[in-house]
Amino acid sequence: MKVAIYCRVSTDNLGQDISRQIFEIKQYCERMDYQIFDEYLDEGFARTSRNRPALEQLIKDARQRKFKLVISDELSRFAGTPTLLLNLLEDLKIYGVCLVSVKEGIDTSTPIGEMVATMLSAVSKMELFNISHRVKSGIKNARRKGDGGWGRPSNLTNEKEREIRLMRLKEGWGIRKLSREFKVGQTTVRRVLAA
Repeated sequence: MKVAIYCRVSTDNLGQDISRQIFEIKQYCERMDYQIFDEYLDEGFARTSRNRPALEQLIKDARQRKFKLVISDELSRFAGTPTLLLNLLEDLKIYGVCLVSVKEGIDTSTPIGEMVATMLSAVSKMELFNISHRVKSGIKNARRKGDGGWGRPSNLTNEKEREIRLMRLKEGWGIRKLSREFKVGQTTVRRVLAA
């Protein structure tokens, strides 16, 4: 059976490499004796967005019935919200294509597989919300206690501030040049000049 591989890593996954997903899916396809039609790889895209170039191409190729199954490492790699997952599954179903998630062992060619996929996607969305809430709460608590500095350490000193204003006034330097010369961000330069 002809299958399509879909893999995705987001910009949040620093240090992650899409090759792990490809390797594991190819091993699965080999065990199942599937013929890989193509690999659809989206790097640097959020799981909640449908606007991903490889995903869009996968849907176009599904419309042309170039494969019967889409194999993804995890449901969250394919779609990160229940609504997005349901919409994508419906689109694929119209063209006679189903989704298999290797990690969760889900095959949407059956009604129970489709239901479980939707439920897991909802649980995943809730867990994402919980993690976000815990991180924000932890940061708020640390700030309240006065623990640690937040953000990048500033490279700006009182002396640099004076020099920035002086060079702007006397030499007429622009924001970019001031930023480069004093090794501070352009926003910092603007803030110094506005003060």
